[in-house]
Amino acid sequence: MKTLSIVIPAYNEERTIAQLLEKVLAVDTESLGFRKELIVVDDGSDDQTSAQAAAFPDVRVLRQIPNQGKGKAVQRGMREATGDYILIQDADLEYDPQDYLPMLRRVAAGSEVVYGSRTLGQAELQHGWTLFPGRHPSQSFGPWLAGGVLSCWTACLYGRWISDTLTAYKLYPAPAVQRMHLLTAGFETDHEITARLIRLGLPIAEVPIRYYPRSAEEGKKIRAVDGLIALWTLLRFRFQ
Repeated sequence: MKTLSIVIPAYNEERTIAQLLEKVLAVDTESLGFRKELIVVDDGSDDQTSAQAAAFPDVRVLRQIPNQGKGKAVQRGMREATGDYILIQDADLEYDPQDYLPMLRRVAAGSEVVYGSRTLGQAELQHGWTLFPGRHPSQSFGPWLAGGVLSCWTACLYGRWISDTLTAYKLYPAPAVQRMHLLTAGFETDHEITARLIRLGLPIAEVPIRYYPRSAEEGKKIRAVDGLIALWTLLRFRFQ
């Protein structure tokens, strides 16, 4: 049986971390031939995130002090992972861990890298023509537009269409990402990894997933400036 390492970067997520871990532990990945390894990387939280995560005996909790950015937390988790595949899971409840299963089925069918696409998932629920294809009713216009711009930008730079480059559900073969010498520290690490995977010649498959967006008031941390940083990151690693 192969091992799926689930890396969960977390910063001040005491409101959701316990409920999330219960949901992750409940996913029957073993039926598809994958045991789970759970790694929570607490990126300098000043609340009870670490304590709540540590209450689960099957969860490894790593602490980074001070806060170093989501990208650094992801990199720490990937370095510590012992699995055959690594999946990134945000510490909030915007995503449904049951969507691990279609992603793992895609791996079993032969795909090495699988991204869970919120855009495709929402498009499946929409009927007929719509002005905002793939947009969740609770998602504000700005993030939806940013996602579309980044997809087009990636296609222009790399010749690959990825419907949801901003998704947090990314499933990687561990050897490919653990060999990378990553240079970024924040949310843009996702885009650096995407750029490097494409330049390695690895196809990126996508499967539809569910999405329940939260607002900044509810704890969402990504901001408009992160979209501009993402554009620069994709351009930078196209040539670097």
